[in-house]
Amino acid sequence: MKKYFVVLVLLFLGVLVQAQINFEGWRVHLPYYKNASVTVAGNKVYCGSNSGLFTYDAEDGSIERLSKVSGLSDVEVKIVKHNVAKNISVVIYQNTNIDLIDHATNRIFNVPDVFMRSIIGAKSINHVFFYQNRAYLACSFGIVVLDLDKKQIVDSYQNLGLGGVQLAFFSVAIFENQIFASAANGIYVASLSAPNLSDFNFWVRTKISSNSGLSAVYRGKLYLTIDGSLEVYDGISYQSYGPTAGKIITALQLSAYESAGSDLLIITPELIFIEKGELLPQQALETFRLDAVYDKRGYLCMVDDNYGLTIVNKAKGELDYFIPNGPVAKTFGKMLYAQGKLWVTGGSVNDRWDPLMYNGSKFFYYQNHSWFNFRESEYPLLSGMSDFIDVRKNPYGNEMYLSSFGGGLIEMVGDKITAKFDATNSTLQRLSVVDTNYRPLLTGGMDFDNLGNLWVSNFGVNKPLSVKTKSGWYSFNVGTITGGNELGWLTCDDYNNKWVLSLRDRGVLIYNDNGTPENINDDQYKMLTKEVGQGALPSNTILCVTKDLRGEIWVGSSQGLAIVSNPRQIFSVKKEDYDARQIIIKVGSNFEIFLGKEQINCIKVDPANRKWIGTPNGVWLVSEDGYTVIKNFTTANAPLLSNNVIEIGIDESSGEVFFGTEKGIISYMGDASAGAKGFDNVEIFPNPVRPDFTGSVSIRGLMNNATVKVTDISGQLVYETTSNGGFASWDGRSMNGSRVSTGVYLIFAANKDGSQTHVGKLLFIN
Repeated sequence: MKKYFVVLVLLFLGVLVQAQINFEGWRVHLPYYKNASVTVAGNKVYCGSNSGLFTYDAEDGSIERLSKVSGLSDVEVKIVKHNVAKNISVVIYQNTNIDLIDHATNRIFNVPDVFMRSIIGAKSINHVFFYQNRAYLACSFGIVVLDLDKKQIVDSYQNLGLGGVQLAFFSVAIFENQIFASAANGIYVASLSAPNLSDFNFWVRTKISSNSGLSAVYRGKLYLTIDGSLEVYDGISYQSYGPTAGKIITALQLSAYESAGSDLLIITPELIFIEKGELLPQQALETFRLDAVYDKRGYLCMVDDNYGLTIVNKAKGELDYFIPNGPVAKTFGKMLYAQGKLWVTGGSVNDRWDPLMYNGSKFFYYQNHSWFNFRESEYPLLSGMSDFIDVRKNPYGNEMYLSSFGGGLIEMVGDKITAKFDATNSTLQRLSVVDTNYRPLLTGGMDFDNLGNLWVSNFGVNKPLSVKTKSGWYSFNVGTITGGNELGWLTCDDYNNKWVLSLRDRGVLIYNDNGTPENINDDQYKMLTKEVGQGALPSNTILCVTKDLRGEIWVGSSQGLAIVSNPRQIFSVKKEDYDARQIIIKVGSNFEIFLGKEQINCIKVDPANRKWIGTPNGVWLVSEDGYTVIKNFTTANAPLLSNNVIEIGIDESSGEVFFGTEKGIISYMGDASAGAKGFDNVEIFPNPVRPDFTGSVSIRGLMNNATVKVTDISGQLVYETTSNGGFASWDGRSMNGSRVSTGVYLIFAANKDGSQTHVGKLLFIN
């Protein structure tokens, strides 16, 4: 059978959906290769994974991502199943949160009861079975009954084991007016009309086993997996299902629509059995599928760990593959905007930088609303390299550098890998340990100094700091000042100081080579710590160091935020010259430290020199000096995938801000972009503004810090502002706060000295 790949980026409809994002809009950037659950609702196939849901419309061929941005309550989907009679899809998340998608009203209802319930031990929902107007959920603690009409939990049965012990159920089914619940130690049965199904005395273990799991009801028979084999119960006795003997059953799936054929799909790693109630089942030679279903056309739709959604196109005799465009993985190290692209390293390290994570996601970039992933199969030099964690661009050239926490350093020009640096052609060293078979080259943080030299931290070796210059490589021994040679992220300031994070909770190493990396005799280095007179940092556990557009150094620690205003004076003998300061704000009648002892995961500077600050409890946008909070996003007030914001990237051309969370990447269209050299490419969006538009008008492509004025056609001033870098916005209201009336409005822009100006027109329909 032929194979035919369909990628979302080639679908005009999908590209259009991605491209049109309003100012202050959100969109997700998640991988959709690995999917564990599939169902069909009308013309659409729904695929569920740790990245959420995506749909394929069999009628028009469009693909749509469903996420918190579109109204879902959570991210990591474990099960998605559709009830045809009620036209409702049940979405069950890994954390046991539940959403109901009511397709008749196009509304999403959240049912958080199980998620919010306190349970001793692990908590999970393992299976859903529809019966009349209810969904029966097999859970790690019992059975939960969900009423699809009322959109609420109406009952639960717990402690159903012998003597009332708690049991974990892996599936549930209703057959001949009885509830069959599969537990590890057997099949438990109770009459559906029993007076109290919460009482274990009404439950009987009818089949003893050491491993029971899946179940389904098909054509008057109950199918169950018991002790690794599939058995069929007809109400009297159990019989082994011969065709699957010796095979592992991964899923049992019923056809949702009669038009697709009333079949039972029995899915194994080797193939899919299609049970039609005949003498022998048919076989679909589709291997390693995790779940499958028929769509309304009768086409077999499958999901797996690699190819997104696979559909057997009977009309063409081909396999069609559908994968929404996205990064290859949810993990990330650092994000960097360079060369018109947002670069993201696909690896990660934990807070202790324990080597190694063995993350093979390589790296990827985002450009023109699409993700491009670098794969080992297409780039042989990446073979064996894992855990890419940092990325930097040469400010004086076109080279990009990416560091692998295990495999060294690569150099790229365009999309081509032009060099690889390791222990054979640089001063970078491999880790020396007792096991001679374990010799990783742990390159960590990187940055360029103001002379164009690339500095690299080299974890765990006797010379943990290296530099690549035009004349070659040099490495440096910092003695015992860091308490060991475990060095991490690295930032260069405007005064040739290298700020290198110590991973031994000793503070920050400051290294200055005096502009002569080849001569170690004139070098200086010291540690900044939490001690007054030695840095006055909030903590010795430093997680990030960022240089802003004024040259100040912002330091994020496990115990709060601090600013070093005079990095030039780091090696001064006067402690007041380099001790950090914290931001003190007035809260009511008290003065407090901004963010207190909050852990600071990352700090990124936008083109207006404002700071985006990522924490385990959401993200903050503050003014240039940090004293004014402009925005604060959490999962409570925004579609953040998680409150734990670990990394941030900023597309300086558009102002889009990317938040890397523990559940993946989501972006927000911000209001600051890099200033243009002129007013040649000013864009006003939307234009015209229609009556149903409730957002703000965005004005992009302005010169840096331009003065922007909005007037009516007669020249009366309606609104005035200064652009954030090259971006300005207008909420459509006049000076008195009321929405402006229908008409044509003029938008005037001028640079700081008024030497360059621009006039644009905007039609506003109220």
